[in-house]
Amino acid sequence: MPDPRPTRGKHRRPPRISKKQRKQQSNQAPEPSAPGRVIVGEVRKPWGRDGLLAVTLNSGKNTAIEAGWTVYLNGVAHTVSDIRPGGRGATVMQLKTIHAVHMAHELKGAMIEVDASALPPPPEGTFYEYQIIGLKALTIDGLDLGVITEIIETGSNDVYVATPTSPQQKEVLIPALKDVIAVVDLEEGIIKVDLPEGLMPATDNISGEISE
Repeated sequence: MPDPRPTRGKHRRPPRISKKQRKQQSNQAPEPSAPGRVIVGEVRKPWGRDGLLAVTLNSGKNTAIEAGWTVYLNGVAHTVSDIRPGGRGATVMQLKTIHAVHMAHELKGAMIEVDASALPPPPEGTFYEYQIIGLKALTIDGLDLGVITEIIETGSNDVYVATPTSPQQKEVLIPALKDVIAVVDLEEGIIKVDLPEGLMPATDNISGEISE
């Protein structure tokens, strides 16, 4: 991280970042502040004047936070005193220790974390986002598609974004549908997919057959 302190001497321009580098940086999922924690959302902005927070929760239908939970913002523990739906797709969250708008402003953009052990088991056949992010994506024939770096919520079904390690290869969009997702193996860290013909990438320079 650049040193925020002023420096003496001639001012130097920061190095230019290429489009490829910006894309690679955007594909890097944020890391939890401590082992055993998972990121379940983000603070969007203050809500009103009393320290309320407008937040976005990842897959809110199965990672919903409840009053009384401990959440971590910028690595600091807070207790949720109230949480309810807000406008424009946001959720409004109130923390016991945040009671003024200037305090809420300091948390803008903070990742919302919880202890993984506090999350209830997801319904059978479903997974939390943090369990899917980072899995290695393979076709049922053993072709390596990359690593799941993002989940796009479309309204009808989620779409997993597989980012290949080679910059010459393109991202692969994987619909989260029963006919497409063949296997999710959390212990092995892989997800096997049966992609429709139109979504299959070119097989040039793609490797990674599954060893028996």
